[in-house]
Amino acid sequence: MRVDAFLADSAEVVNNKIYALGAGWNTIFVRAFPAMHRRLTVAAVVHVPFTETNVSHRFELRLETEDGKVYPIGARRGEDGQVEAIHAMGGEFTLGRPPLLVDGDEQVACFAFAVDGLRFEQATKFSWIVSVDGEESTRLPMRVQLSQQ
Repeated sequence: MRVDAFLADSAEVVNNKIYALGAGWNTIFVRAFPAMHRRLTVAAVVHVPFTETNVSHRFELRLETEDGKVYPIGARRGEDGQVEAIHAMGGEFTLGRPPLLVDGDEQVACFAFAVDGLRFEQATKFSWIVSVDGEESTRLPMRVQLSQQ
């Protein structure tokens, strides 16, 4: 499946359309390290072929460092009450096959994942990895660097 994705300051999906603010960037400028980025959103459009409609699919988003290590994108309390890192977001989706959909046509599913309070310890390069059904579909590079003042 083909996936088109982008980074934005904010985005949401309404009626399967993405509404975004501050879209199309790939660098976060900070004044000093450690740094915290208040909010960013990864938005994606998944193009589902006719033959893959009416089938459940799994969408997953994760962040990797430039050396391929999974980077935490949040935290939550586990069942034992301890704080544990969140390393991925996603879920299941199924697109139907409307009566007027012609063999060969595709359906699209839109997603927007907001990530609040990402913490960075140093300047480095990352990649947002979007996977569908366990296969990497796209990779969005993102750099964190000191601002020039």
